[in-house]
Amino acid sequence: MLRCLQTPLDKLSIWFSSQLTHSDLTHLFQCPNLRQLKSLHLYGANLTDFSPEPLRALLEAVAPTLQDLRLDNCGMVDSQVEAILPVLSRCHQLRDFTVSENHFSMATVEKLLRHTAGLRSLELELYPVPLECYRTQETVDQERVALIRAELTGTLRELGQPRTICLVTKYYSSWEVYDVAFS
Repeated sequence: MLRCLQTPLDKLSIWFSSQLTHSDLTHLFQCPNLRQLKSLHLYGANLTDFSPEPLRALLEAVAPTLQDLRLDNCGMVDSQVEAILPVLSRCHQLRDFTVSENHFSMATVEKLLRHTAGLRSLELELYPVPLECYRTQETVDQERVALIRAELTGTLRELGQPRTICLVTKYYSSWEVYDVAFS
C-alpha cells in the first residue's frame, strides 16, 4: 500500500491494529516513504512479542525530523524500550513523547527520563506508572506511587532542568494521571 505513495508521509497513525501482524509492522517500518516522518502514533498496536529492531531502525532514520512519538498501550516491556533508548536521545526535534499504558519497571522509566533529558523541545511527556506500584493488575498502591513520584522528582532534580512529566495508570476502564515536576 505505501509503495504507491508519490511523496513521503510526514504523519503515520495506527490505532488498535489487531489485524496487523509482526511481519506487516516490520515491512511498514522499513518503508522508504516513512523516512521523513514528523509524527508517529501507535496506539494499541500489539508490540508485545515484537522485535524492537525494526522500530529502532525507523526511529534512527527519522530522528532528525520526528516531533511527535506516541507508543501508548502497545504492550511494550522494558527490554523493547531499552533497545530504542540510544536513538531516542537523538530525536532533538521531539516535542511530544508518550509511552503510557505499557509495562515498564521503575528502572526503565528512570532510563527514559535520563535519555530524554537532552531533548530541549519536549513539551509533553507521558510515562506509565511503574509496575512496582500495582497491587493487582488494576489496583495501584497510592503509598508506593507517592514514593515513586518523590524518587522521580529527585531524578529530575539531578538532571538539572525544569521539567514536568505525567505518570499514567494502565487501567482500561479509567485512567489516573500523576504529575511529577522539578522547576
